[in-house]
Amino acid sequence: MNYALAEQKKLGGSWKVMRLQKRNKRKKGGRQRDSKEDTSLFLTLSALVKTLLDWFTKLLLAGAVAYGVYLGYQFVTTSPQFEISQVTLTGNKTLPEQELHEWLGPVTGENIFLLDLENLSTRLARHPWIQSVSVRKVFPQDIVVDVKERKPYARIKLDQVYVMDNFGILLSLETPAYRHLPLIIQPWSGEKTGLGQNAALEGVIQSLQTMHYLNKMSFFADNPIKTADVDDFSRVTFTTQDGRLKIFMGLETIEQDFQNFLIVRDTLEKDRKNIEYIDLSFKDKIVVKQKTRL
Repeated sequence: MNYALAEQKKLGGSWKVMRLQKRNKRKKGGRQRDSKEDTSLFLTLSALVKTLLDWFTKLLLAGAVAYGVYLGYQFVTTSPQFEISQVTLTGNKTLPEQELHEWLGPVTGENIFLLDLENLSTRLARHPWIQSVSVRKVFPQDIVVDVKERKPYARIKLDQVYVMDNFGILLSLETPAYRHLPLIIQPWSGEKTGLGQNAALEGVIQSLQTMHYLNKMSFFADNPIKTADVDDFSRVTFTTQDGRLKIFMGLETIEQDFQNFLIVRDTLEKDRKNIEYIDLSFKDKIVVKQKTRL
């Protein structure tokens, strides 16, 4: 009887112990889960704070750089140390410096960083005498302007007599300083001619080049060709300085006509003073007319 009661007490005690252990495990598990959740939340908040600090630092640094750039820009664009004090012109032989400065416009006192070089170049390039121009900055206060002038090549008669270069660009009206240049006469359309424009019709430049090569020959040494007259019949008439000898060539065949002249040049040279004209404009034929002797 006593034995049975003892066993029952022992079993009852064991169940109490087991229930207590389970309760403790549940409490311990809950505390562990709470601890893990707290750790995870802490790490998330730490990462967020770190990211925010990184972005704040970057923004602060970017703002400092931007402000520094702004201050630098304000300095270089407003400081008297970078105001242009000298303009140096090079390459001009015919054009006076005063005229070039007038075409260039006001430059002295301008900020060298804000100066528009392309605008200056374009402005000067409009001058009829200027073929090309380059402008460069010499820090801190100078600019250098290098110009390449057009070369007077001939005179051309239109509504008036002009000086032109070897490309047919009109440079200026004729002046006594250029009356030694050869004269070319071409049909005039009646339109107003502007300086700096190409006024030479087709064949005019070829005629001038041919005149240039003819005058290199001994045949014209003492009486050079002075005038080339381009007519409406596609023919050019070369006239010597004294006006006593004329040479006719076709504009479309001028190169071949020149070669034909070379063939007969030696034959005609001895009697050239008695020749009134040489017509090379016919195909496969050269006409030579002697002066009438009284």
